Amino acid sequence: MSSRPHGFEDRLKAALLARLPETPAPAPVRSRARRYGIPLAVGVATAAVVAVMGLPGSSLHGPRPAKGPTDAPEIRKDPDGSLRFDLPENDQVPSLVERLKELGVQAVVVPKRPQSQCSELGGGYRGPQADPEAEIMPRGGDGPFLKVNAKTVPPGYTLTFTWSEYYPLGEQGVGFGVIETSKVPSCSMDQSEGLEELLKSGSKDPGPTIEVPRPTKADELPELVRRLQAQGVSVAVTEKKPQSECPHLGGGYRGPQADPEAELTFPRGSSTLRINAKTVPPGYTLVFTKGTPSNPYIGAGVQETSKVTPCQIDFSLLSPEEEAKRKADMDRALQELRERGGTGSEPPVSPSRTRAR
Repeated sequence: MSSRPHGFEDRLKAALLARLPETPAPAPVRSRARRYGIPLAVGVATAAVVAVMGLPGSSLHGPRPAKGPTDAPEIRKDPDGSLRFDLPENDQVPSLVERLKELGVQAVVVPKRPQSQCSELGGGYRGPQADPEAEIMPRGGDGPFLKVNAKTVPPGYTLTFTWSEYYPLGEQGVGFGVIETSKVPSCSMDQSEGLEELLKSGSKDPGPTIEVPRPTKADELPELVRRLQAQGVSVAVTEKKPQSECPHLGGGYRGPQADPEAELTFPRGSSTLRINAKTVPPGYTLVFTKGTPSNPYIGAGVQETSKVTPCQIDFSLLSPEEEAKRKADMDRALQELRERGGTGSEPPVSPSRTRAR
């Protein structure tokens, strides 16, 4: 049995891995954060600068008829004076903001607008706070709620909520954040696809709809593709491969749609695919993406037919040859360090380094 400390060898191996050439960075793609209206430098939920949330019964879970302002969520007062309330739905935002103002909170409604009507770039919101008590959305708890006090919305800052007059069309969910009062935006840019055309022409009948369960295994795809093609659906299968085995970057996929009826899965996250003239329009193809051994998830998206390819580069993957070479390089370097180590014990820490710590 070797007397070598396991912790040292683990750290040595990690250091060697860090020195090896890194996998090339992926080509720029439209990030999920941007697609869902969240600034690129922002996380979600408790780490959010501006978060976009959907609740059961809200626009993320099925369209509801537009209606006038309704009662705000109940606002409760904690023993320390903090105000606590559930996340609002779109039609509750105006009345909630008015109620918060009556209670002395600096709050404002930021209307959503199509891109041609809003030039605000966003930004300037507070990021994650070192003090958990300063988070507008407390971590943990029994569910998502907001907590307002002098720490979460300090003097000189404003609590903002996005609101849409054309709901349930456009970006889904309600955005909120805390920003310096001098930087409060006049509007929030709605980047959902097809919004302006939809607002001008209105929603059209999607025609007959085919509903199928989202596939979960690669061996389900051949039969599903055959059945869909027999019903006239333009459908294809692609797979992720290392850069050394595939020249195609992908791209050309549809993003979130302004019209909920044009979403391939609705409610968002549903396990059922809805296929019709809106979800897979002329000139587009329903594309299933095979998973990888490490991530067998089957992707489903709608891509421009002219950009469909049999494979797409996954920059996180290495070919078998590249993986073998990487492992051999690591093992060889580790062996060299072992041979140089003499007794094989962990190198002593120098006095100067000890003092630095």
